[in-house]
Amino acid sequence: RRNVIAHRAVSMIATAAASVPWKLTEQRARTSRVVENHVLLGLLNNPNPLQGGTELCEALYSHRLIAGNAYLHAIGPKDGMPLELHVLRPDRVQIVPGAGGVPKAYRYSIDTRTVDVPVDAMTGQSRILHLKTFHPLDDWYGMSPMEAAAYSIDQHNQCSAWNQALLQNGARPSGALMVKAGEGMPG
Repeated sequence: RRNVIAHRAVSMIATAAASVPWKLTEQRARTSRVVENHVLLGLLNNPNPLQGGTELCEALYSHRLIAGNAYLHAIGPKDGMPLELHVLRPDRVQIVPGAGGVPKAYRYSIDTRTVDVPVDAMTGQSRILHLKTFHPLDDWYGMSPMEAAAYSIDQHNQCSAWNQALLQNGARPSGALMVKAGEGMPG
């Protein structure tokens, strides 16, 4: 949050990825055709009352880049087509482990309220789609690209803080350099 370079990198990637238009095709035997009008395209372009499709995708991609995990929640009838799509904050989602590498549920918490969204143990399907990056040491969560860059980001932040302190001190370094007069030096 305090590093302009990391923020800009995430913003540029998410904005570019979200600007790619959706293209829906229908496959039949050996031919395919582009579908111009479909309820799925309508949902992707207008996912909920507070966001357009581009905004939703930017948030989804940003969460994946920052946290290594992104969650898309489909709202609607239990066995029907979703009516709305919402991006969930990764810091509010906890995976409830299940058997065989399939989550039992996704637990979403806001303040003191908690909701469990179940996962079908046979199919792995859920009303929450979990997009994650590869993590070599975790079976449930993705590894944040920011984690790999954390040392460089911290180093940049510390250099910026030191430069800011120097400028606030009139560009005079703190302390003094004392040199003893010696051979070849004026006394």
